[in-house]
Amino acid sequence: MKINHLIKTTILTSATFLLLSAQALAAQEVSSVKASAADGNTTIFKTTATADADRFKISQILDFNFIEDKNYNKETLILKATGTINSGYIKPNPNDYNSSVLPWAGKYNVTLSALKGDSTTLVDYAPKNETDQFQVQKTLSYGGGGDINVSNNPTGSLNGKYSFSETISYKQKNYRTYINQGTDYKQVSWGVEANKFMNNGWGPYGRDAEDNGGTYGNELFLAKRNSNANAGQNFIPEYQIPLLARGNFNPEFLGVFSHKNNDQKKTRLKVTYQRETDFYEILWNGFFWKGENYKNYDPKTFTTIYEVDWQNHTAKSIKSWTDGK
Repeated sequence: MKINHLIKTTILTSATFLLLSAQALAAQEVSSVKASAADGNTTIFKTTATADADRFKISQILDFNFIEDKNYNKETLILKATGTINSGYIKPNPNDYNSSVLPWAGKYNVTLSALKGDSTTLVDYAPKNETDQFQVQKTLSYGGGGDINVSNNPTGSLNGKYSFSETISYKQKNYRTYINQGTDYKQVSWGVEANKFMNNGWGPYGRDAEDNGGTYGNELFLAKRNSNANAGQNFIPEYQIPLLARGNFNPEFLGVFSHKNNDQKKTRLKVTYQRETDFYEILWNGFFWKGENYKNYDPKTFTTIYEVDWQNHTAKSIKSWTDGK
């Protein structure tokens, strides 16, 4: 694990844009911006914090929505996690002769955690259930007294009952979203994993699929079983590879954290973005081409600790690091 003290970090508010080094950031005071909700009992404080890991092409953009509710004895934070996670895809070398490898994104993971030490707990999140829909859309709405509602309505649920909402929307063609193991009252983790790929009408294939009892292995990206081309030229065309496998994933997830009013005024949240880079290999066995997929061969992880100030309604990055080669 390598601590990257110089990872770019940015704190934004509606009135302020600051680009600071990690050393200067820790002592920086950031003002918050108030916005009164329609019902008169709820005040929303908004701020945004970002962090980037250039070496892995991963960026975190976090929108912090602090909610003060006169009808509720706890403070509420609705956290929207967005940004970019690069797939790690590399074009195979066309000169590779008997075997060749194609790195691609088998799975993306996003984790939001409240570190132990205070009363902060995870009370809700979105999305909640497994879905393989092409586009995932959810709206999380807040009502008086801590009432939270998650719906599929992309326009939100602002009415007499709900005074604030946050919406997420992302595309995941050929992938599926589900909740990872380890999700509990302090943490939620989502996985967006390769699901059903078609190869010239054959399939569906996934990270583990094999044909004919394993004779030809996993034909996920294999162009032809019998071909005179070099190994590096026997992959399917790049445009046929799903976009999330070879491009960027733009996550959008929501977590709701609750904090007792009389507890300590600062909380630390840990946010982790990760890609599980698979290596897909094709090789010539003397008779035909065979494919093999090596899952999570080269994971890349970017983690940032954010300090949340409940009293001043601010958030800032205080430490970031990367794991992976």
